[in-house]
Amino acid sequence: MTEPPERPSLPADLLADLHAGLIDPARAAEVRAAADRDPAARAVLDALDTTRGELGALDDPPVPAEYAARWDAALAAEAPPGREPAARRRRVRPALVAAAALAAAVVAGVVLTPREPPAMSLEGVDLVSAGLDVRGDFDVGDLADPARRAGCLRAVDAGVPPEAPLFGGRDVVLHGQPGVLLLLGGGGPGRLHVVVVAPGCGPDGGTLLGARHIGR
Repeated sequence: MTEPPERPSLPADLLADLHAGLIDPARAAEVRAAADRDPAARAVLDALDTTRGELGALDDPPVPAEYAARWDAALAAEAPPGREPAARRRRVRPALVAAAALAAAVVAGVVLTPREPPAMSLEGVDLVSAGLDVRGDFDVGDLADPARRAGCLRAVDAGVPPEAPLFGGRDVVLHGQPGVLLLLGGGGPGRLHVVVVAPGCGPDGGTLLGARHIGR
């Protein structure tokens, strides 16, 4: 049996903030020093470096106005009192920030809290951006069952470990076809997968509509 990843003593979200440069210099120095003494925390930061490098090589996909508004609102809500939101201080790549936080969650074994998702159309939307946007959504129907999901992933041969953990998903429409988008971990620290399968996918077979892989 595969041993679960060692959890860092520092919270994953704190390490993600450190890596993104969102902590004031004095506090950042303290967190960095603590991370240097914690092998698990260093693994999280290494995973963030890997993910940032992979995504940094990608072209910026167009971000629909709906998603851009969500990021602006989230950044404004997180800004400390009297401090200008990060989106106004410097250019932020939403996919990169989201993937960095997810990479920390993958290494630290963080469980994401479900929330009710709206319907999503993927027409004109980059799969990576769409996949990262569903983190924490689990409206995947029968594929919420790990055994059925593993059978589906084996059937469609999407290049994803069948036992890959589910970090989010929802019903979508891709190229005019209904499907289920899955955001999955697995395959190593910082490794994420965005997979879209046709409804009804399971151990008896299924149709792969699209897939993208993030990280090495």
